[in-house]
Amino acid sequence: MSATAEPAHRYRCVPAAAPRQRGPGAALVLALALALLAWWLPGAARAAVTVAADPARPLDLMRDGRLYLAGEGGPPADAQHLEAWLAGLQPVARMDLRGGHYWLHAVVHNPSAVSQWVVDPHASLVERIRVRVLVPGQPAQDFDSGYLAADPQYPLHYGGDVNVPPGATAQVLVRMDSPYFARFPRVSLVAENAYRHAVLSETVLALTALGAIATLALYNLFLFFGTRDRALLYYSLYMLCAVGAWGLTFHLGAQWLHWHDLHWHYVGFFLLPVFNGLFFIEFLQLQRVSPGLARATRFNIVLSLALLPSCFLALPWAHSLATLVISMSVLLALAAGWVSLAAGFAPARYFLAAFLGLALPASIILPANVGLIDTPVGNPELLTLLGSAFDAVMLALALADKIRLLARQKDEVLQRLDHALEQTRTDHLTGIPNRHAFDTLLDQAMAAGRSHEEVHRVLLVMIDLDGLKRINDRDGHIQGDALLCEFARLLRTLCDARTTVFRLGGDEFAVLSEVDHEARLRAALPALEVQLRAAGFPDSGVSCGMAYGRETRSSNQLISRADSRMYAHKLGKRGSREAGEGAAPAYAAASRPAQAEEG
Repeated sequence: MSATAEPAHRYRCVPAAAPRQRGPGAALVLALALALLAWWLPGAARAAVTVAADPARPLDLMRDGRLYLAGEGGPPADAQHLEAWLAGLQPVARMDLRGGHYWLHAVVHNPSAVSQWVVDPHASLVERIRVRVLVPGQPAQDFDSGYLAADPQYPLHYGGDVNVPPGATAQVLVRMDSPYFARFPRVSLVAENAYRHAVLSETVLALTALGAIATLALYNLFLFFGTRDRALLYYSLYMLCAVGAWGLTFHLGAQWLHWHDLHWHYVGFFLLPVFNGLFFIEFLQLQRVSPGLARATRFNIVLSLALLPSCFLALPWAHSLATLVISMSVLLALAAGWVSLAAGFAPARYFLAAFLGLALPASIILPANVGLIDTPVGNPELLTLLGSAFDAVMLALALADKIRLLARQKDEVLQRLDHALEQTRTDHLTGIPNRHAFDTLLDQAMAAGRSHEEVHRVLLVMIDLDGLKRINDRDGHIQGDALLCEFARLLRTLCDARTTVFRLGGDEFAVLSEVDHEARLRAALPALEVQLRAAGFPDSGVSCGMAYGRETRSSNQLISRADSRMYAHKLGKRGSREAGEGAAPAYAAASRPAQAEEG
């Protein structure tokens, strides 16, 4: 499980027997057949050659070593009996991903001054690993590793220390036993210092990536409980499955918790397409955007759940079947993201970037999972885990962008609602508050819960705009509307923090204020009549009546008192005109409460 990459090669073996003497024609046919076989099966094994160790780079022992089927017995304790022991083994071209028992033999010469090395099986899950290194003049060096190793020398890695003195030639034997191989394993010889540095770097990266994914999963799960957005729930479950699956892949359960049940290794990977599919169906609104892709995604979800029991019933096939459904899930996600982005859903750009980032390492590891290619990198698990971490971050950004978009849409809706509500509270002709707004504010001012002092400060002025009917009949409704608008504009000049004006309908207006403003209003209302006539409406006038909160706790009674005084003022003005007197004294008398009312 090293991060160092080497070129991929197939494993080679030695032919079982030398060919018999043949004629020139037969020899030509045989040569062509061997050439064709070499082209068709480039992994055919040949005799192991001695290779030189180099402290500057890992040495790929699979490339020049020989692979054998493992028998019952173990290797000899010295190099003298090794050749005879190997002769009794059956060489093979490559491993079977469905599991088996294999020996790798490699011959390594150390021309350097470095004596401390690490034999590192990596790039695949291996249940049991046994390593023996034979150096002339030294006792056999052995260590056990693998998934079931009780005390590995390096965390999250299979490597073990060996000593190959400068100038020595070592026989390296590596036995690998496993019920399945996730990919074709690789075995490297690495200088100890370089290996320790690689282990530290890879372990930190792996734990950081797992921690980031877990943090994002828990954070979005917390958001789900507040919003009940199912996309957040599916994302969280998707990421928690990834943490569980990759945690087992990196042997956190085996090396830290001593839990070694391989049957659970691929459960999380089978659940990834389930929650991923549910996530992007919900997040991208796929049923509306592309019903066909939604149906295909649901089929893959059902297929993943149907194949999940293979983890317990057909373990050697589980990793290949999980690879199948995961590959389909990634392809469906890419297609869904593209369709959704084309449909104008802006957060899909983060979604698409997430799965493009995941598809890059997936294109390396998934073909290797089913044996289509040899493992092309030293630590494919770490590469794919980093891709998953990138996927987690970008999907979190996609969710955040969706929340931002929804918040903006919500603000726009609220603005439209506020505008609509304001329209219901505003007179459409004059632009000042209407009867609905008047009733609401007056009820609040006279509410039973308010103190007597607050209610006693209420002042209500009811206003009747004189002359409107005459102008409508004589000059038309357009001129009458102009009179209403002009009076509303003049009336609005009375507004302040404690004073609000209203049009109640027709020629009726109202002012709601406090008694502290009574003197100001008594002086301003007659002046409004003068300004209105000067604005081109000489036949208009203003009749007013005031009522006080101290007179009653009822809104209706307050309106009734102000109305009666307004009509009294109107009658007084009419009588004054008939008698040839001014209107102001009549206004002052009619708008003031009668003695009996005050009592």
